[in-house]
Amino acid sequence: MTAKKITLFLFSCCLFQGIFAQDMDALKKRKESLKLDVEEWTLDIKEAQKELAKVKEELKFLEDSLKVYPIWSKGVFGTVGFNFTRFQDWLSKKESSTAASNLGFTVNSFFNLEQKKYFWKNTININQSWLRFDNKDKEEEENGYQVASDAFNVNSLWGYKLNDKLATSALLQYRTALLQKRLNNPAFLDAGFGISWTPKKDMVIAFHPLNYNAVFSKSEAELNSSFGLKIIGEYARKFLSGISWTTSVSSFFSYKSGELNNWLWSNGLNKTFGKIGIGLDVAFKQNKQEAKALELSDNPFQFYYILGLSYKF
Repeated sequence: MTAKKITLFLFSCCLFQGIFAQDMDALKKRKESLKLDVEEWTLDIKEAQKELAKVKEELKFLEDSLKVYPIWSKGVFGTVGFNFTRFQDWLSKKESSTAASNLGFTVNSFFNLEQKKYFWKNTININQSWLRFDNKDKEEEENGYQVASDAFNVNSLWGYKLNDKLATSALLQYRTALLQKRLNNPAFLDAGFGISWTPKKDMVIAFHPLNYNAVFSKSEAELNSSFGLKIIGEYARKFLSGISWTTSVSSFFSYKSGELNNWLWSNGLNKTFGKIGIGLDVAFKQNKQEAKALELSDNPFQFYYILGLSYKF
């Protein structure tokens, strides 16, 4: 390598180092500038959040001041499910000539009252369905519809507001069946006092440590009433595209015996097209005393569902 080339190489290295050093200085200055910008923006955001909180508080005060009491809200919606089948000399079936049908409906209704110092929430839920299977080749077979599901629930919750989310409350809840002489046989009536929490609109959770669960039955089996803890929760939510969901949980924990506990969880899902839509109702429950009334030794996991057309009133 000639002296000229060596000199050119060393000059290039020095020039590169100088440019690199200048770039590093510029980057460091830019970094410090951005850090200052972030600190300033952070302070501005905190101040803006404080102002936003004040505006929200004032807005809520104005909304509460403009409310005209009493405020009533009420509604009724339900699901109707049905299907019919008919086979005549269909030889690929063991029973070649049969007719079957299933009919069912649910009705969910609510009416709520809100006053400045208290609220009153009421719901009624009815679910009934019938099943018929007719083997045309057996003349002696008993025809007609048989009850497939039967439930009737009424809730009434009254609360005195302590603040926007907490209230002292009293509950009355009645659950029974309506068909096949099951009215009040058995039936469960809860009456109690406690605290209700409303964390958001259309949601309420009641926690009642002072509750009496009264059991009514015409069965010879020994069913027991008792004091216990009652917890209920209700929530309704509307989604985009006309989809709505309601859910309700009711549970009782006896202070006397775990054999007297019971719980029920029911859900309603609807997709509407105007007033007509598609509805799905699903419920789950366990109740040892219901099983005893039917002289069953175990406590089965109970559930039902109805999928069909829905109508919004």
